[in-house]
This record gives sequence, C-alpha cells and structure tokens, in this order.
Amino acid sequence: MIPIRSLVECSLVRLFWEDWKRSDARDPKWIAAPGDHEEPELHRVDGWPEYGDGTVERKWSRRARLWMSWFSIDAWHVCDWFINAVSDGEPWLWNLDDAGYPEKLMKCGNLQRLVNEATKGLRQRNADLARQIVLGPTDEHFIHDLGAGHTLVQLCSRAALRKEGALMHHCIGQGGYEDLLDDPEVLLLSVRDPEGSPLATLDIRSGYIRQFCAIANAEPSAAIKDLVVGAADAFGWQDWRDRPDFRADEQDYGHEALVILRDLPPLRRRGGLGFIPPANTSS
Repeated sequence: MIPIRSLVECSLVRLFWEDWKRSDARDPKWIAAPGDHEEPELHRVDGWPEYGDGTVERKWSRRARLWMSWFSIDAWHVCDWFINAVSDGEPWLWNLDDAGYPEKLMKCGNLQRLVNEATKGLRQRNADLARQIVLGPTDEHFIHDLGAGHTLVQLCSRAALRKEGALMHHCIGQGGYEDLLDDPEVLLLSVRDPEGSPLATLDIRSGYIRQFCAIANAEPSAAIKDLVVGAADAFGWQDWRDRPDFRADEQDYGHEALVILRDLPPLRRRGGLGFIPPANTSS
C-alpha cells in the first residue's frame, strides 16, 4: 500500500511545483493573488536576494505560505480523500503507472481536477455512512428559526456529528470534536433546509464564531450567510478575533466568522465587528 505521504507528493506537491514553474515563466519576482479581481493584490516571491544569505529559504517559505493560504481548503479536502481511501483499501491505489504512482492522481493536471476526483471519491462513501446513522430525538436540538423554512439545530451527540460530517464532507464527524459535546461554552450547529438537509456547519466558542463552512469546507453561499446573519445578531455572536485573549500574530479562523459578521448593519455589530485586515504581505 502506498503511504499517504507518497500520495501527497505525487499530487499536491507535484501541482505546487508546476504552478510555480508557470508563474516563474511569467514573472519570477511577483505573483497576483488568484481570483477574478480588477486589481488583484501582488505578492513578492523572489526571496528578497538583496537581504543576502537565505534567499532560497525565504523564497520557498513565502511561496508555500501563499499557496496554502489560497488553496488550503482544497488541499485538506484531497488529504481527507487520501486518508479514507487508504483506510478502505480503494482499488485505484493499486492501479499504478510505470513510476509506481496511482494513475488516477497522475492524470490530474491541475488542482481543480484533483479536487473533483476527491469529491467523487468521498461522495459515495459519505452517503453510505450517513444512511447507516439513524438519529434519535436527543441527538439534535432546535435552537433558532432562520426563516423561509430553514432552521438552526445543535448537534448534541457523537452520532449527530458523524452524520453531519458524512453529509457535509468535512471533519466534524471524525472524532476531533466529540470531547466538546459536554462543554457548555461550545455550540456545534447545523443550518438546515426545509427538508432537514444540512447546508452549513458552525462552531461557536464562548459566543465567538470560530468556523462557518459549507459542504467540503467551502465558503457558504450568500443566501446561506443571509439566513445566519439574524441568528448571529440574536445570540450576540462575535468575531473570533475580537476575543479578549486574541493575539495579532495568531493564525486562526477569523475569516470564517467574518463571512456572516461583515453583513450585519454597523449599529448591530457587537463590539465593533468590522473587518480586521490581515498583515500586509504584498511587499
């Protein structure tokens, strides 16, 4: 069986290098942030050779941080697929090319194709798992009417977490959150459509929004954000980075909270819940 590290190397790491080779062919000193922007933010990526020794280390450390800041959700989604594929002994792991790498991965010429393969691979597995989990009346608890037939429910049991994780293709059901179920300061919540299917998951700690994600850890749609804004206002949830013990250099989950808090009218933002810009990384 191929170790997970080798799967990462022949897929994510390979695509990382190919992305930077193409970028260097265009401009080895500067790169624009990806996305459809009229004036994209520019980042310097040549390692600042004028600073002397350590140029190569600075260059690739910078590039790795930028790449993960842009594509971390996709990268973790792919890694989740690898972990489950190895655990289940998926047949594609044994279909290797002449170099000994899985052909399914080597055919992926860009990150989006790799993500699509991961999504397909996880979809059937998670659907089968979700069907096997039958919830009782105490596994979930209604906490708020979001309007238009949508509701917000609290996930109260390990079974509820596993089912949410299976349907939403993220890690809440993989055991790491189970110890939080008995913590009164933690709310693990699910946004449900009129049929009761999950649309997004929230992690609230002591009244601060730590995470807010849609399927496969994607950013929720504008419609889902609009539904949750009222609940955030009603319960007084605040930006994770407004915590009293927050440090300016702390790398955490602030932007997931901002996707709904930024939509609150200014006078309803508790404690000044405006956008806190990240440190300038364009120089």
